[in-house]
Amino acid sequence: MSSHLPPAPTGHPLLRHALKFASDPFTFVEDATAECGDIYRMDLPAINDVFVLCHPDYFNRVLVSDIDAFGKTDDFRRAFGNGLLSAEGQTWRKQREILQPLFFRDQVSGYTNNMVACTERRLERWEQGEVRDMESEMRDLTLEILFATLFGRELSPGEDSELRTAADGLNDWFAPSSWILPDWLPTPARRRFKQSVTRLRQEVRALLADDASQEKSQDSLDTPQTLDLLSQLQQTRDTEDGAHLTTQEIEDQLVTMVFAGHETTATALAFTWYLLATHPDIRDQFHEELATVLDGKSPTYSDLPELEITDRILRESLRLYPPIHTIPRQTLTDVEINGFRLPAGHEVHLSIIHVQRDEQFYDEPLEFRPDRWTDGLEADLPDFAYAPFGGGRRTCIGREFALLEAKMVLATIGQRFQLDWEGEKELDLEPRVTIQTKDGIPMRIQSR
Repeated sequence: MSSHLPPAPTGHPLLRHALKFASDPFTFVEDATAECGDIYRMDLPAINDVFVLCHPDYFNRVLVSDIDAFGKTDDFRRAFGNGLLSAEGQTWRKQREILQPLFFRDQVSGYTNNMVACTERRLERWEQGEVRDMESEMRDLTLEILFATLFGRELSPGEDSELRTAADGLNDWFAPSSWILPDWLPTPARRRFKQSVTRLRQEVRALLADDASQEKSQDSLDTPQTLDLLSQLQQTRDTEDGAHLTTQEIEDQLVTMVFAGHETTATALAFTWYLLATHPDIRDQFHEELATVLDGKSPTYSDLPELEITDRILRESLRLYPPIHTIPRQTLTDVEINGFRLPAGHEVHLSIIHVQRDEQFYDEPLEFRPDRWTDGLEADLPDFAYAPFGGGRRTCIGREFALLEAKMVLATIGQRFQLDWEGEKELDLEPRVTIQTKDGIPMRIQSR
C-alpha cells in the first residue's frame, strides 16, 4: 500500500484550512479541487485530517465495492443515536427490514391524498402579496406531511413549532464554525444541539406513549390498524424471534425519521422554488403543464406520468442543490484510493454537490437546465455522477416517498400560486447536515 497521503491545498501557516473552510465551505471545496484534483486532504489543526473525494469512481469504492472498510461517523451517532442513519452491520440490516414495508411503492402511493390535503390546508394560510421564507415554510409543511402519513396524526400549530425547533437544532453540531473544533470544546451551536437532542427525545417519548394508549383503546374496540411508523415500531416490542427493537432503538428511529423525513424534502422544495422564481421562462412551462394536466383539480398519483416538466425541474434542482451535499464516512482500516493512502480512523467526505456540478459530466453544470434530462442523460452518466439519495445498499430508504411528496407539493402549490424571488442578492449557502442558506429564501406570493 502507498505511504503517500492525498495532497493538501495551500493554507494558512498556523490555521491551515480551518479559517477558509469555516468562512466559505463550498468555495473552499471548489478551490481545493482545482488545486489538488479529485482527492485531497483538509488539514484542520484541532482535529484529524479529513479526506475529501470528488469523483464517482471513489464514491463507488466507499459505498459499494469497499463498503466494509468505511463506517458512519461519530457525529451522526451524536445526533441520531443508533437509528437507521447511523447504525451499522446486523443492527442496520434488522432496522432496515423492519422499516422497509413503509416505503414500498404500493404503500408510498397511498400517502398521496394526505400529502395533497396537508398542502392545501397550509395554503389556506397564505395571502396574496405577502412574503414568506420558503425554507421555513417548506419545513413546516413537510413536517405536517410526515406526521399525517407516517405517524397517522395531524399536528397542531403548537406541536409543529416545538418539533420543528427541536429537529432544526440537530443541524447545529454540523455548523462549519463548530465542526472544525475539538469535540470537547463547548460552543453556542453545540449547546443548542444538545438542548435539541434532549427536547426531541422528550417529544418522541410522548408520541410513543400517546400512540400506545391509542392502540390499546383501538384494540379494545377491535378496529383495524393502519400501517404507520409508530404502530410498526410499537409492534417490534412484542416479537420473540430476535428481530425486535429495544425502547432506545425505537426512540432513535423516531428521532431519525422526524429529522430526515422532513428536512431533506423541505430543502429540495425550497431550492426548487428559488430556481423557478429566478428562471421565469421555465416557471411558465411549469405552470402551463399544471394547467393542462390538472385542469384545476387536485393532483393525484395517476397524474405523475404526465407531469414530465415537473419531474425534470425537480431532478435538475436536486442536481444543483442536493439536500445531502456531502456523505460523511470514517475509515475503519487503511485504504488506498488512486495511489493515495487513507489511514484508519479518519473522516472521508464524498462531495456530492461537487460531482453533480462537474463539467466532466454535465454541460454548463452551473446552469439550471431541466431539459438536459430529456435526452437519456441519466443512462449515460457514470454511476454516482448523480447521487442525491446516495447509493449502494444504504441508498436512502425514503427516496420514493421524498420524490412523490416533492412532486405533489410542487403541483398543488404551483397551480394556485406563483412565487417571486424577493432576495436582494444571490443565495449565500451554508453546509449543515443538509445544505442551507444563511438568509432564507424569501418569496412573494402571487395568486394565479
